[in-house]
Amino acid sequence: MKGIILLAHGSRDPQWTASFEQVRAAVERRRPECATALAYLEQSVPDFVTVVDQLIARGTTLIEVVPLFLGAGGHVRNDVPLLVERAVARHTQARFLLKPFIGDAQAVLDAIADYAAAKPATPS
Repeated sequence: MKGIILLAHGSRDPQWTASFEQVRAAVERRRPECATALAYLEQSVPDFVTVVDQLIARGTTLIEVVPLFLGAGGHVRNDVPLLVERAVARHTQARFLLKPFIGDAQAVLDAIADYAAAKPATPS
């Protein structure tokens, strides 16, 4: 089985995760053959290690990790690759694919620019 982990930063505010849950549900609809899960680096649950363990327990043998970060800060350059390296070492029966962070995708940048440049329906 294949799995997708959407990896976001996390927040103390429990409402912060709602948008990411919408993304998870949309990915699940687009890739129903995959087990899709959310994980957070800090302050929100579940964390990355827990989600990896859960997917492996379900028989997942290939896990795509999608960092939901707009910029290539320390988390993207250091923390995320380290988490994936540790998962590879712990779960030798599985393969991991670390995808580029979403802010590196031209389609994402174009969507943000389109949203920002769109004229409001009614001025405030």
